[in-house]
Amino acid sequence: MTELVTLTRPAVRARFQWLLPAIFAGGCALGVLWPGHGGQLFGIGAMAGIWACFLSGVGTAPPSWLWPTLLGGLPILWFLGRLLDRVNTDLRLWAALASIGAVAAGYLLLQGHADLEVAIDHHGSLLAYGVCALQLGSYAATLLALMFGSWREVR
Repeated sequence: MTELVTLTRPAVRARFQWLLPAIFAGGCALGVLWPGHGGQLFGIGAMAGIWACFLSGVGTAPPSWLWPTLLGGLPILWFLGRLLDRVNTDLRLWAALASIGAVAAGYLLLQGHADLEVAIDHHGSLLAYGVCALQLGSYAATLLALMFGSWREVR
């Protein structure tokens, strides 16, 4: 009757806690190469860490935004990845959600202009839209997978 009862913790595989920051860092590095008009698409795609640029007071050129953005965004995405690992999110589900989210984000980004050529002329290249859409798709997949995983845990 006086024995101590402990619950066993399930093993947590550390996949997303390293995958999400790696995707964010790669997207930011590519976003610096193709930032869009005035760095707009870089700012939208790197929204998890762009706030650190405002605190640090870096210059107005997108290459100077890379390090503060990484320092601000990598811990956030590591934490979100850790949460995804804790709720045992399936990697295939996350990848499917990221693909759907990236296509939807790319479509919505391009809808801001009357024509595809006008959109490309405004932001410099189609790659700028692609990089931003991939980052937005990973954010959407992360949030949806966290919602699904927490709903599954509560049920």
